[in-house]
Formats: sequence, C-alpha cells, structure tokens
Amino acid sequence: MTNKMKLLIGLLVVGVVLLGGGIVFLFHPPMHLVKASGSPQTIYIPAGPPVVAEELLYMMRGEKDTLSIYADGSVIFMGEKGLRIPTPDHPAIRTWQIGKLTAEELKSLVDFIDNSGFKELKESYSDAGSMGDGIFKFSINSTGIQKTVTADGYTTPDHDETYPDMPYPLNEIYTKLRVIALSTKEVARENIR
Repeated sequence: MTNKMKLLIGLLVVGVVLLGGGIVFLFHPPMHLVKASGSPQTIYIPAGPPVVAEELLYMMRGEKDTLSIYADGSVIFMGEKGLRIPTPDHPAIRTWQIGKLTAEELKSLVDFIDNSGFKELKESYSDAGSMGDGIFKFSINSTGIQKTVTADGYTTPDHDETYPDMPYPLNEIYTKLRVIALSTKEVARENIR
C-alpha cells in the first residue's frame, strides 16, 4: 500500500469516527457532571441553557434557590441556606434535588408562559414601598420566547407560597414552578465553603 492510500484510508476512518460521534451527541447530548462534596451522588446537568429557569434570593435570610428545567424535562433544584452569617456550628448548606417532567408537562408549562402575557412584561420591576428583601428572576429560552424578568422588593404574606403583588403573570409562574420544585427529590447535600 502506498503512503497516499494509507493517508486516504486514515482520513476516511477519522471522518467516520467523527460523524458517528456527532450522531451520538445529536441523540444523547453531552451533560455536565457535578459532584457534591461529601456525597457519592453525581448530578447530571444537561448541556446548554435551561428552557425555564428561576432564581430566588432572600438576602436577609441568607437563602438562594435556583430551579432549572431543561429541554429533555430534567429538573435541577439547588437550595442554599445559611449564606448570610455562616459559622462552623451552622455552615452554609447547599442541597441538590432532581426531578423529571414529561414532554407534555414541559410543553404545557412553556405554552402557559408563552400565552400568559410574560412577553409583554418589562425586564424589571421593583416594589419600592415594601420592606421585602426577595429578588426573583424568571427566564424562558424557548422557540417562541427568550426573555428574563426580575422583580425585587415584593413581600409575601403567605409564608413564601405566593407573591400576589408582583405584576401578572409572575406570581402565577412562581406558583407553577414552586409545585415543580416541591416535587423534586433530594440527592445530595454539601457544606458551602
């Protein structure tokens, strides 16, 4: 065999391997792996941005919750507590919870947000007359809509269950996402350093 023939065969093999790998990633997209310290559990996070995301920050309580819902229906809920004044006896803690939505459940959620008037909202809202310390950030990254809206300063009279003073439909979206977050199962817990 000539060197030219060996080179062509080698290039052909490399091309087939690359094409095959591309097809595998098309049907099984890469995922990020997160290993919680002190836990045997590995959390698989799909690559790419979530379709729906919510971030809740309570500054005075030192708490932060992040909910991400991905195109394959994967739900990742990360809760952090004790962020304000952690001590060795009461360290800041991060919990990881996971869940799964069916394709129909995800489509229903995206359709609700898409048809709720969320697109027409401004990018930020603030309740200056309130003593609320919460910052609420809602994002959607779907075919029909890509938008993030932040609301801060709103108080909740219902023990964190609803935020009725926020502009419509933010409270309704919050309520739907809270139900999803509460349906997740804890898989790991770690101290935040």
